[in-house]
Amino acid sequence: MIGFSRAIFLILSLIIIYLIRKFPTRKAILRSIQIFLLVLALSGLQFFSSLSQINVVFLLDQSLSVSPEEKENVLNFINNSLRYKGENDKVGLITFAGDVNIEEDLKEKPNLNKISGVETPYFTNIENALLSAISLKGKQEPLRIIIASDLQENVGNVEKLLNKMKNEKIQVDVYPLKTKQYKELILMKLQTPKIIDTGQVFPVEVYVKSFGIKEGTLEIEWENKKYTYQLKDLREDNFFSFNLKSTSSGLKDVSVRIKSAEDTYLENNTAISFVYVQGKPKILYLIGEDFQPLFSNALRLQGWDLIYDKYPYITLENDLSNYQLIILDNIPANKLTWNKMNNIRRFVVEKGGTLLILGGDKSLSAGDYQQTPLEEILPVTLKPEQLLKRSNVSLVLIIDASGSMGALSGGEPKIELAKESAQLVVDFLNDEDYFGLIAFDHSYQWIVPLQRLTNKEKVAELISRIEAGGGTAMYPPLKSAGEELIKIPNQNKHIIAITDGQTEGGDFYGISRWLAKNKITISTIGIGEDVNTNLLKNIAEWGNGRYYYAWDLRSLPQLLLSETKALLRSNIIEKNFTPKVNRPEFLNIQNLPPLSGYVLTSAKYPYPVLISDPTGDPILAFGQFGLGQVYVFTSALKSYWGKDWLKWKDLGRFWSELLRRSIPHYISNIHVDVVQEEENGVINLRTADAQGNYINYAEIKFIITDPKGKEIQGVMEQKGPGFYQGKFPINSLGKYQITLWENNNNIAKILWYTTNTNEFIPKTFNEDLAYLLTSTTNGKIIKEPKDVFRSWNFKSEEPKPLDIPLILCSMVLFLLELFFRKWRSIREMVMEKINTFKRQQGEEWYDSVQEKILNEWRNKPYPSMLETASLEMRARLYIAHLKAQEKKKK
Repeated sequence: MIGFSRAIFLILSLIIIYLIRKFPTRKAILRSIQIFLLVLALSGLQFFSSLSQINVVFLLDQSLSVSPEEKENVLNFINNSLRYKGENDKVGLITFAGDVNIEEDLKEKPNLNKISGVETPYFTNIENALLSAISLKGKQEPLRIIIASDLQENVGNVEKLLNKMKNEKIQVDVYPLKTKQYKELILMKLQTPKIIDTGQVFPVEVYVKSFGIKEGTLEIEWENKKYTYQLKDLREDNFFSFNLKSTSSGLKDVSVRIKSAEDTYLENNTAISFVYVQGKPKILYLIGEDFQPLFSNALRLQGWDLIYDKYPYITLENDLSNYQLIILDNIPANKLTWNKMNNIRRFVVEKGGTLLILGGDKSLSAGDYQQTPLEEILPVTLKPEQLLKRSNVSLVLIIDASGSMGALSGGEPKIELAKESAQLVVDFLNDEDYFGLIAFDHSYQWIVPLQRLTNKEKVAELISRIEAGGGTAMYPPLKSAGEELIKIPNQNKHIIAITDGQTEGGDFYGISRWLAKNKITISTIGIGEDVNTNLLKNIAEWGNGRYYYAWDLRSLPQLLLSETKALLRSNIIEKNFTPKVNRPEFLNIQNLPPLSGYVLTSAKYPYPVLISDPTGDPILAFGQFGLGQVYVFTSALKSYWGKDWLKWKDLGRFWSELLRRSIPHYISNIHVDVVQEEENGVINLRTADAQGNYINYAEIKFIITDPKGKEIQGVMEQKGPGFYQGKFPINSLGKYQITLWENNNNIAKILWYTTNTNEFIPKTFNEDLAYLLTSTTNGKIIKEPKDVFRSWNFKSEEPKPLDIPLILCSMVLFLLELFFRKWRSIREMVMEKINTFKRQQGEEWYDSVQEKILNEWRNKPYPSMLETASLEMRARLYIAHLKAQEKKKK
């Protein structure tokens, strides 16, 4: 296929007609050919190779605005279209909504029967979906994108990509999805004051949007009371205002819900607004059987309002939002029902409260806290570390090398983090230790057979060869590792599995219990954001090991070698020691009174151990869980372990300063607001000092727990004088728990609720956007499967310009014409040169022969006259003979 980049110059071909008429025919033809070649070069003649294949990527809209029936119809349409696919054609599949999932890369034989879907169906981001499709395209290969959607984008802007797709040979077709009209009631906005005083009456403003619904019910929950209002004669936009009154201090929420029997979606019917009621901090102090009042009296002197409760702890059955702090003083788990423990957990995670657990002979592991709701929010592990004898360690690392481990985590492939961790473990072990390493995907391989570590360099080289591969099957390598460890005589045998847990099925319970029975522990490390937490936690629990989520893998290897059940150590350690302060910047203290005992625990990553015994066992640990914080003091403020602490004059001040850090300081010079911007939540913080001066250059961090329990951390960026902003992704609808920290001080707690109302607004197919996409990229709106692989209109690669070859050919023809025109003159000139050369050559030859004879003559005696005549005659005859021979040669 050919084309012209400067076709206007083709008009110069009229010169050819003139030349044919002006000059003789033979000359005109040759001259015309030369000029015609130059005209083609000036016109930008180009050559295009023909297209050999069609690359098609399907984009499937998986947002909530698309019905399940339509999603199923799209899959049927795609599979029907494959009947028209050419042998060399390639097909890819991408699902999208708020996020994007590449289900199938461009392949000649794709598997499109099953899709895994998306994580955030609450948005429609066509722009990101198109960018992902474009990333599958080769550099010079054209691409056809089929968008199966209602095209109701509410995140991103697809119009920004139009020029890019047009310039990069990308054709966009649209397969319109049917939309049905439905009735919908949407709670668009709930607004309340952020800070109020105890006893204050405050307004609650509600914005409700109605599509075809005239009546409904509105419910408000506040301070454990429910208020119901009937809604009549609803219009499309409805604004309501109510008044509520606070009766006690604390971090509280106003919950509003709208209901209607005609409503279609329930996800957008609820909103929650956070309210902080200022007042005197209140503590719920749960006392045990050996209660000693010295500690609680010290807190009273520091201005705390304490409410005591004892067994059966009736207070825990009620709403706990009136309290800022709960203290469990040496209370065993059997004294608390499951519901009461769950209520404590919700008080911390959802209400933003602070929990202090004091140790003793009936607390923590000594009080059977294992496998209870309280254990989930402890910053320590109740299975204490067993210090290993370095010469008796047998360790097998099992590393997931499946394709999912090639994905990025924090900017680096997960498999590279796993290899780096394995190498750190090898460096940590001694030569007498046994070490083995298995890499697995759909099958497994002993990269390092179980052996003594006598050649660490060779082991390091073997570890570096691991690469991410195909599927995932973790059960066979676990079994193989156990079979090899059983053969080793060492007592301390461990398996550590480093994986994201995305594995094929297997009897993980059976293999874990079998290994535990043979005194082999299993610990698991989850890597990445898509980790299968439930499976990895269960394997570690069944195998008497521990589970870690690798926030920072480089800090874990030293902890991993201590993953074994504490069979030789008691839950309680009784000895005299002076506590060691590990975080003086957090506690603002250097020297502490001695203690006489503690409940044995171990650190839980990533929570800090603020105080420890000289060997490193936790004494005071701290952790952030949801909106709230938990402190664990593994010793006891009792006479049997803490008599010196009870005598300590700074006992009340120390604990009061520590605990007040966990209660946010809601004062007039701090204002926090959270808003939604497309698929992100935005935290806006404005702060000033007591004199009203802006506070600049502050280091403020945020910790967020989303509705699915996933933790998100980030840093606030200063955007202006006293103004800071932080962004986080909205991965799911519901309640987001946000805490702000500055220099280890909790400065704010925010409860934020989102329902992303735009996705649920009844809509029709966006015909305007469909026309814009298809007309700009030379695509079409398709309805039949055969249209997917229709003939291609684009050229398959960049054109090859022919101007240089055409100019060269014209020059060659011009030189040939010039040569033939001057041929007679050139021939005569050449012949004259040849004859002149011959004459010159003959004269030179004659003179040389004559000179030779004369020289011979001079060298002989003078001859007689007769001899002279005779010699002269012979010389002439000899010369004549030579000339005759020369003529024959020529």
